[in-house]
Amino acid sequence: MSSIIIGKHTLESLTSGMYSDSYVVFREYIQNSVDSIDEAVLLGVLTPGAERIVVRLAPTENQIVITDNGLGIPTAEVEKTLISIGNSKKSSESSRGFRGIGRLAALSYCQRLTFSTSFKGEPTATQIVIDASKLSEVLADDSQSDVTVIDVLESVYTINTFIEREDTHYFTVQMDGVDLNSKLLSFADVEDYLTQNAPVPYSPDFIWGKEIVKRLRKEGLEIGVYNVYLEYGTKSIPIYKPYRDEFVVDKGKSITDTVQDITILKIPNDSNNLTAIGWLAKTNYMGSIYEKAIKGIRLRKGNILIGDHQTLNVVFKDARFNGWSIGEIFAIDKLLVPNARRDNFEKNPAYFALFEQLMTIASGITKDIRAASLKRNIALSSAIEQVNATAQQATTAMDEGVSGVKKGLITKKLKEAQFAVSNSATNGDSEQYYQDIAFAELDMLIGKLKGTTKYKALNTIDKLTNTEKKILERVIQVVDSLGVECADTVIEAILSEFSTK
Repeated sequence: MSSIIIGKHTLESLTSGMYSDSYVVFREYIQNSVDSIDEAVLLGVLTPGAERIVVRLAPTENQIVITDNGLGIPTAEVEKTLISIGNSKKSSESSRGFRGIGRLAALSYCQRLTFSTSFKGEPTATQIVIDASKLSEVLADDSQSDVTVIDVLESVYTINTFIEREDTHYFTVQMDGVDLNSKLLSFADVEDYLTQNAPVPYSPDFIWGKEIVKRLRKEGLEIGVYNVYLEYGTKSIPIYKPYRDEFVVDKGKSITDTVQDITILKIPNDSNNLTAIGWLAKTNYMGSIYEKAIKGIRLRKGNILIGDHQTLNVVFKDARFNGWSIGEIFAIDKLLVPNARRDNFEKNPAYFALFEQLMTIASGITKDIRAASLKRNIALSSAIEQVNATAQQATTAMDEGVSGVKKGLITKKLKEAQFAVSNSATNGDSEQYYQDIAFAELDMLIGKLKGTTKYKALNTIDKLTNTEKKILERVIQVVDSLGVECADTVIEAILSEFSTK
């Protein structure tokens, strides 16, 4: 066993190889800040509501600083806590960051990464500096073999302490020499990311925000929210979830829809206990929502986004309809554990049970979307009503038997209904869906009617072609016209013979 080596390139997998999106650095450090704040509140070090997480972008210095006033880390535990990999003491049940690898996320996007922390009651603070540029050089150097992860880490970081007030408590992440290609210094892009991913309150401009909190609280869910600020130069803004009462739909941005009500979604597991709970906006379903920041039903754990706005596309038979929807699903089952990338949950029985329930919810949403689309189109609705009435008449006639004259009249009505459907304007894919179905149904009825005779028994023989049915109809008519006593017996024998053909 002593010959086993955890090679240096493992660090590549945990840094550049772990995350495909550079912005995850904000999520990883904010979720660690939130966990630290929760500890501080639990221990009475911090008053609820006094928490503060600040993300500062400094393009002129090519620097990013993320600071929180959470519990911090005692000096004696700093090195072990921050340099150890995959050795977090956090629980997946209570903590958002628990794997002990997220703190390395920034190493791929800067030249130097600095952690500074102060623990209340201690006269000193501790600072660890990791030389990310040197780390890259060491990982790229293939001249030495058998270089371990520990060897690499010990060669790229330094640790020191400095005097600090005993009443302070904080944790700071500082990224220097930020990679400009990462776009991590773009105020607009970072703001957009934080509003969707961070555990922050609903915007005060979203009147349904308070109602969502109220209704979810009534069901036993307290959404954990935190004060997060984004600083850029002299500008400092609070971060809120981006939901609004009014929003634009379709690519042309020509249609506006509104949130009219909120539906609470309670999702049980196989034991009939709640595995998740959420909310769905009741809208007019006017079309696909234009703004990515609010479109799609989203998964959250600890009020931090799992995946993105497209993660739940898979629960819809027609994936695009997730983009017509607005809502959030908060996972509360301790068995629903975010995977390492936090782009979904780990695939376990709890996951599959949740997604099965979500498929049922998605099916209901799809029906509501299509019903709403159809209702908006009066011409199409009228045509559909004409289709239904004519189709019923045709079906009844075919079941009972129909003469040539009556068949002609019904066929004419079916074609008229088909014309009305095809000439009714559609607005969106959902209305097109109903139009196509109606047209196809009429086309099927017209074809079926061609093979219908005035003899009910003959119509029920599916094995015969339309031509064969017409020939037999003429034969039966001839037999019936002879007026002989055995005519009925002969006709019955003919039908019996061909029904077993």
